[in-house]
Amino acid sequence: MRETDFPPGTCFYIKEFDVPLAQIPGQGWWNWFGGRARRYDPANLKPGNQWLAESFAEWLAVVEASRDQG
Repeated sequence: MRETDFPPGTCFYIKEFDVPLAQIPGQGWWNWFGGRARRYDPANLKPGNQWLAESFAEWLAVVEASRDQG
């Protein structure tokens, strides 16, 4: 998976240290835990329980780590 696989403007978040989320323009929020995309309800986001990933590489590392758990 590469950053270019996502539409321009996609924002990559990490929730509670181990859940990779992507906010895709026009498509909403997606949870990539386990390495596959599933719709995510942003109502589950609370102040301070998620943050913007510092880089796509950081976000992708969380996706990869979650494959062992998902």
